[in-house]
Amino acid sequence: MHAVKHENPLAESLTPDLPICAGYMDRTLEIFARHQHPFVLVGTLAVRWCGVDSIPDDAIDVLVRPSDATTLVQELIDLKEWAICGNPTWKEEIVDDSMINTSPINDIWLESRIQDPYFRYMRLWPETLYSLSTACAKVEVPDLASMNSLLLEDEYYRDSLQRFGPRRASLHPRSLLPRLQIQAKLLRKDIPIYIPTIEAHLNALLDQLRAEHGTGLQTGNFPARHIELFTRYLYFDWPPNREWILSTKIQDRNRELMKAKIDRYRRWRGFLLWDVGLNQYVSGKLPWELNASPARLTSTTE
Repeated sequence: MHAVKHENPLAESLTPDLPICAGYMDRTLEIFARHQHPFVLVGTLAVRWCGVDSIPDDAIDVLVRPSDATTLVQELIDLKEWAICGNPTWKEEIVDDSMINTSPINDIWLESRIQDPYFRYMRLWPETLYSLSTACAKVEVPDLASMNSLLLEDEYYRDSLQRFGPRRASLHPRSLLPRLQIQAKLLRKDIPIYIPTIEAHLNALLDQLRAEHGTGLQTGNFPARHIELFTRYLYFDWPPNREWILSTKIQDRNRELMKAKIDRYRRWRGFLLWDVGLNQYVSGKLPWELNASPARLTSTTE
């Protein structure tokens, strides 16, 4: 599969006064590149590049081929920048059941040995555990994390009247990266970082959820929550969008489950929303009940 490349407009903004060594992720990325293994983000960091305003934790979730996992882990440890560790929710006695993997397929947790890292942990997800291949359809992203949630795949912005929708990276390029630590990685601009396409990621999450329902075991990824966030921030509960996503993006094996997830979702009407047509905030409305600007109404009817 070919990946879509998105240029990073902030890539040249690195300055000598960053509070962390420039290129602090380079050697980690070089290990993946040396084994011709794509660096594919999943989990919270990935969905933030999909317009989903999910709160990032202190772990980098990375998809790995099971056949390469042992070699990658050993070389990461040999760097002296990572050390293998257990699930930190147990280590720190903060038992969050949603992060506990009870399946027979092991994930791998690594803890950063760098002083004051932006991300304390890296969690390696075997393809078989995440129900997703590293050869899946992918999108190249500018860095590990975005400063704001941003949508890279514009086709998921569905409202032609532009009353509501996720923030699009194509219209907000200066919102891409945090100002300091994350962009210190960018010295190695030749090693890409990827996320799965929204379609690939959604079907993987649905596959995980079906497996959890069937076995009673969990992956530790909390797929139900990720699916709910996709529904909320990409407005899958808007009837035209619901039909589009179910008919064009969801695999047959997952369609009934996705339909049930969307239909159970209840969007709260209590939020203050900006009504472009009225030029004021309103409450008690769903996003698609807002008014469009007169100029937008004119342009869509011409």
